[in-house]
Formats: sequence, structure tokens, C-alpha cells
Amino acid sequence: MPKNTAAAKTSRRRSVSQDRESALPPAKKPMFSIFQKGSNTPTTPADIAWETNGSSFIVGQAFHPKSGSKIAAFDLDSTLIKVNGKHKWPKNADDWVWWTANVPAHLQKLADEGRTLVVITNQGGLDGNVEKQKEMKLKFEKICGRLNLPMWILISMKKDHNRKPMTGLWHWLESRFLEDDVEIDLAESYYVGDAAGRQDGWKAGAIKDFNNTDRKFADALDLPFHTPEHFFLDQACPDHKWSYGAFDPKKWPVDVPLFSPTSTPLLAAPGTSELILFCGYPASGKSSFASKHILTTGQYEYVNQDTLKTKDKCLKAVDEGLKNKKAVVVDNTNPDVATRAPYIALAKKHNVPVRCFLFQADKNLATHNNYFRAFHRPLVAASEAAIGKSLNKATTTARATTTSTTTTTTTSTTDGDPSKSTTSTTTNKAVKVTKVRDEPVRERLSEMVFAAYAKKYQEPTLKEGFTEIKKINFIPDDNIRATWERWYF
Repeated sequence: MPKNTAAAKTSRRRSVSQDRESALPPAKKPMFSIFQKGSNTPTTPADIAWETNGSSFIVGQAFHPKSGSKIAAFDLDSTLIKVNGKHKWPKNADDWVWWTANVPAHLQKLADEGRTLVVITNQGGLDGNVEKQKEMKLKFEKICGRLNLPMWILISMKKDHNRKPMTGLWHWLESRFLEDDVEIDLAESYYVGDAAGRQDGWKAGAIKDFNNTDRKFADALDLPFHTPEHFFLDQACPDHKWSYGAFDPKKWPVDVPLFSPTSTPLLAAPGTSELILFCGYPASGKSSFASKHILTTGQYEYVNQDTLKTKDKCLKAVDEGLKNKKAVVVDNTNPDVATRAPYIALAKKHNVPVRCFLFQADKNLATHNNYFRAFHRPLVAASEAAIGKSLNKATTTARATTTSTTTTTTTSTTDGDPSKSTTSTTTNKAVKVTKVRDEPVRERLSEMVFAAYAKKYQEPTLKEGFTEIKKINFIPDDNIRATWERWYF
């Protein structure tokens, strides 16, 4: 009997359990939505036409995008998408979700309004890495597969003139659209990006932006700019809570003396033997200054380690020049006392005065100059190529700075009757052509070079044996100022 009793109890428990389950509402089937936070259900990747332009950039065309005059351009990371979790860097091509749930709906609305969708993104580490390039392409194919919208994709792979804030990719887009006889209307276009230079606390609980390159990119093009928070969420960023950082080329002072003190002459009297020792960051303007203000006199021997390759050869050249009663200028960085000491010793050996020319460029200015001298030529060329196409010219010349507006008015009469005359006016838009620097192209120096100089730097003093220390101010040439004032980093 106990056995039958146990079976009866088990039967009763099952019956009660089944009754309870039948009383519950039916379970909802899981549904996937593109608006669901954290959801990234696999979607058929889009078939994107890819074109790799050397080691510089990649272009993708998703769903056969058209050339359009009204551009809605976006950064990618932390603007359209973000990583799927709290980690900083994506793990693979599937590690992303929409930056905010309404991104797809916003993009759909823009496409319905006739805007051309464009993504312009910096993606470091892709240059020379085929596997990472494949993964980035796959990520875009999955993103576009979810959107199912025509889109242009421009991916910068290395630090050159196509990397934001430099505007090479935009000029490529301009030139490409002009092949379809479409000119981009900057006033009716815009760029959306998260690297906006916002400071800590720009809104409650917000931390500062990692960079300001997106805002600089738009500024360089005179293109309206929006943050993702403003564009997708209608949040404001107070004007006083963002900045371009510690350096703004447009605000670099030009109304300063070339050197100080001005009470003594820049150069010694002709025929006088002396030694001038430069001191300053790489790319602080030393070689340009020497070429323009010293070597043109013909009275100084020029010593430069970039040319001679070793310090020993530099010291030998100085020794030879001073022994022959020449005036000598040493164009090296000479950051510390120990580096400068052997040159000062040679001046004492030959009983000639030694002066220090201390270049006042700080690290930010030197870094700007480093990018400028490496990339301003291809950047100007890309810009001029677009301008040339827009004016239906075969070639353009970047050897002068000029702005011109031409207005032509034509009046015609019908059958010689002035009362039946018609007048048409055609105005060509103003075109500014910028000058390039008349110096050899220099390769971009690594940021480590500037960090090493800063770490080693010791300010020169008269106690080292200098008879004078002249401070040299950096003043960009007027004829290249418009080009120099662009954002480069």
C-alpha cells in the first residue's frame, strides 16, 4: 500500500503543477528589433563594392549610392555605433550595437528626404594589415545589412592628408561627385561626430571628449557640425564647454618681433667670426629661419646633422669653419647642456663669441608644423583637383593666393527692338587658391621624437658660456598663411 500511496501523491503533485501552468498567461515569443539595446542578431551582410586606395584609405559603396549635393556625413564609432558592452575597444566585426536606438530611423528619414549618406572614419592600425581591413569591411557589411540604405563609406587607414581633421577624404568625395556633375552644397550639408572637444561636465556626469578632430574637420571645410547627442537626442552642448585645445593656428600671433632682444643686431658684422647655436623642438622653424634670414647673407657656414648624419661630423665642420675665421651656424635641436657643451668649447678654443638662438615654438606648434610640412602639399593638391573640376579646368596651379569673382552680364535684343531685350547674368563663385611652401617635402616625425626632446630639454643660460641668448619667434609667411592655418592634427 505505501507504494500505491506514493504514486498517488506524485500524480496529485503533477496535476496541481499542470493546473498552475495552465493558469499562467501564454509566454511571448522572443522578438528581435533593430531598436533593442544590446541586440545584434545576425543579419545578411550587405554586398558593398570596395576600393582600396594604396595604404591610405578605403572606399565602400553600399546599395549603389548616388552622388548628391546635400550630404549627411557621420563618424562611425560612438556616433552611429558603439561596442556591445563596457569595454573600450571592439573585439570583432560583431561587437557593436547602435549608438542609440533611433539611429536607423534617423538615417532612414534622411535617405527619404533625398540626402546622401556618407561615413568618414579614422581607423588606425589598418595600414598594411590585411586581416584587420577584412574585419573592418565585414563590420560595415553587417551594419549596412541592418540599415539597407545607400551609403558612401570612406575609411582612413594611416596618418596622412586623408586622416581627420585633415580633409583629403572630403576632397576625394567632391572630385568623385563632380564626375557625375554634382557639386556638394556645404551650406546644406553637415558632419556629425563625437570628437568635439567637449570638456568635463559639458552635461551632468559627462567626461571630456577623447579628442576634437571631428569638430576641426568640419571647421576646416566650413561645414556645419553636430555632436551625436545634439543630432540624435536633441541635447545641447554649451558653447563655453568645448575648445580646440591648447593650440589654434588661426590665433597664433603674428604681430610680434622676429627676435628679441631687438637692441642688438640679429647677425654679426660681415667678416666677423662667431658661432650661432640653434636650440628648439624639431619642426620649430629652425631650418626655414636659417635659410631666410642667415644663409642669404652668404657670410655663414651651415652645419646640420640631418645632412652630415653624425654629431662628430658636425663638430668637425664647426672646428674647421672657426679655424678658418668663418662665421658658423649650427642648425640642430641641441636640447640640453651636455649636447651644447662641445660646441661652446670649440668657440672658446678659437676665441670667438658663441650665441644661442632659442626658438620659442612649444610642443603643440612644433607638432602642427610637423604635420604641415609633411601633408600640406597633397592636401592642397586634393583641394585644387576638386576646384579644378568644378571650374571645368584640366589643371589648376597652386602657386599663388588669389580670390576672384567674375560676373558677366549679357543683353540681347529681338529684331533690333530694345523693348524686347533680355538680360542674363552669370556669376562664377569666388575661388581661393592657396600657395604651397617652396621647400622640400619633409616626412612626418614620430610623436616620440617630440616627447624625447621635451624630456631632455634644459633651457639655455648665459652660465653655459653664451655671450647672448636670442629668442626667435615663429611667424608663418603671409603667402602660405591660409594653408598653414588649416587643422592638421
